[in-house]
Amino acid sequence: MKKPKIEVIDKNGSFKVLMKNVPVEIANSIRRIILSEVRTLAIHDVFIFKNNSVLNDDTLAHRLGLIPLKTSRKKVKELLDSVDETDYVTIVLNVSARDKFMTVYSKHLKSKDKEVKPVSNDIVIAKLSPGQAIEAELWARVGSGSEHAKWSPVSVAVVRGLPKISLSKDIPADIAKNLVDICPKNVFILEDDKVKISDPLKCTLCMLCEKEYPEYVKVKIDESSSLLYIEPIGHLPIKDIFEDAFEILTEKLDHFIKMLTEVEIDVT
Repeated sequence: MKKPKIEVIDKNGSFKVLMKNVPVEIANSIRRIILSEVRTLAIHDVFIFKNNSVLNDDTLAHRLGLIPLKTSRKKVKELLDSVDETDYVTIVLNVSARDKFMTVYSKHLKSKDKEVKPVSNDIVIAKLSPGQAIEAELWARVGSGSEHAKWSPVSVAVVRGLPKISLSKDIPADIAKNLVDICPKNVFILEDDKVKISDPLKCTLCMLCEKEYPEYVKVKIDESSSLLYIEPIGHLPIKDIFEDAFEILTEKLDHFIKMLTEVEIDVT
């Protein structure tokens, strides 16, 4: 088996990761681990001391819990390895609207740990009328997406095999133009009245081109390598997400191998 290689080929908001010589089955295991087992930090305990806004306490606590917190893999491990009861990060929310209306944003959350802060400062929490106020203490704890979606480091994770597109050498000019027009992802381009593949990784395997012109185009899936699409929320850097996922997968495989060695097989 060839040596696996992982390459991030698109960083525009979402990430497109090319996993060469990594079968789809393995890539899908990584995808599932990223979604449900990579540990992050999220607000879990909310202590409300004052709240005379239009939001009741339960709704306010729910909104606060869904605000994604940015931190590092190192900080998450520190909290996991904590030997005392301080396995959380304290965040304070203390706002009041004195004589005018006020919008409470995530920027008003004050973390007592400089390594922990909201992913964005512009997430709306509540709107206060004059005289209204919110006073609360929040505890951010470590968890995973299998417990609650608020701990999942990504909103989307999709994996598939690599598309392989082959074109006939002699494609008539009118059909070549139609091929370029029919593709919704602009996989094909025209050069000197000849159709060429601009970027096969743009292909979503919709098969419109092959269905329309099966004698000129063939689209297949190479499952010996994989494409992984993820949209990080911002809890962890992309590098930390993958390192954590691979560490968890390795631990699972080691445990599985250990269990196999302990199995007694009766052949009598």
